[in-house]
Amino acid sequence: MTARRSSVSARPAKDRVFRDPVHGLVEFRGDDRALIPLVDARPMQRLRRIRQMGFASLVYPGAEHSRFGHALGAFCVAQRVCAALDLDPDVARHVKVAALLHDVGHGPFSHAWEQAFGADDHEVWGARLVSEHAELAAAIDAIESGLPATLAAFWDKTYRPTYARKLVSSQLDVDRLDYLLRDGHYSGAGYATYDLDWILYALRVEPVGGDREDLVVDYRRGMYAVEQYLFARSYMYAQVYHHKTVRAAEWMFLKLMRRYAQLARDGAAPDGLPAAAGLARGERVSVDTYLELDDVAVTAAVDRWARDAADPVIRDLADRLVARRLFKTVELGDDRAVAERVAPAAARIAEAAFGDRAPYYYEIDTADRVGYAAAGAAEELYVVGHPRRGAVPLGQLLEDMPLGRPISTLRLVCAPELVDDMRAAAARAIAA
Repeated sequence: MTARRSSVSARPAKDRVFRDPVHGLVEFRGDDRALIPLVDARPMQRLRRIRQMGFASLVYPGAEHSRFGHALGAFCVAQRVCAALDLDPDVARHVKVAALLHDVGHGPFSHAWEQAFGADDHEVWGARLVSEHAELAAAIDAIESGLPATLAAFWDKTYRPTYARKLVSSQLDVDRLDYLLRDGHYSGAGYATYDLDWILYALRVEPVGGDREDLVVDYRRGMYAVEQYLFARSYMYAQVYHHKTVRAAEWMFLKLMRRYAQLARDGAAPDGLPAAAGLARGERVSVDTYLELDDVAVTAAVDRWARDAADPVIRDLADRLVARRLFKTVELGDDRAVAERVAPAAARIAEAAFGDRAPYYYEIDTADRVGYAAAGAAEELYVVGHPRRGAVPLGQLLEDMPLGRPISTLRLVCAPELVDDMRAAAARAIAA
């Protein structure tokens, strides 16, 4: 007679421990051992082939780390914050699983991919993967029946209690708490330092505005640590994420993929990325097909296009990216009126050199950075114990600080052969 398998025997037999350069040991032990099949599933393993910082490695050579490492880091921070807040075990499990899987739907080369195709973002794909990918959905459902739908509630911001959802997606969430430290470590930039231990010590769950419990920061315990974290975020955007060369490379990639998408809609796309061609045509691409898209596949395709693509724009832009002959930037300051004045002249300069291909060779780039930008109450973080104001939204406390206001950097990004004429046009626009 065949013995019936118990539910316990179906679980992983061994603990799993990862050594992480940011957080030390990331451990899947005890109740968290049940999450190991999620780590081993194909959608999560694919994240090993997607870099966390996109094109930043062109400027910061150490920034080659993957979204897989970041996912483990976000999970580790989630473990710590769930323990610090002593969350209900079911809620804690939801937070940790959501943290582990929060980036599972990301396309290649970070957010530039979403802009190129103008289709579903990584959160939409994440929700599809947890419900449609057979291996991942089965692993999630084995942890808790109905968990895929629960995870989808994190992405569409309907999960309750609200404070648990904010731990995964807000202005002070496990995602940001990990990636700032991680990106700072791998890039070598010193701007990302902040006191994670003290922030976790200062976080609490308390009623705000009546009986509704929300995520709050104890002013006396943690306000300086939170300000340090917000300054770190602002500095990383200014000096790393929005570095002029990184932005130039992103624009080149974006122009390249927009050209590819147009050719795909016209039935003339070069070979190499059939899944991307389907997305460009608005087809219902399966999750298994979507998983074929990663940095490795796209890099291989771009390298091939640089050699033999029939379309001259595809071939030229791909060749420039492969050879690191990147677009140049002309600083325009922070006055949008200057950008508006220079735009017609920039178009004429590009058209004189490239004709009808001109739009692929220049762009007016707007890079906004802000330490804290809550999108309404759904993302607002509250501070309690303020000596004069009691409980108050953090955004209100920051209104008179640079952290609470967006700071725009405007640049004219263009092919190197245009830069001298573009600089002259920019100088005239600034002087006008």
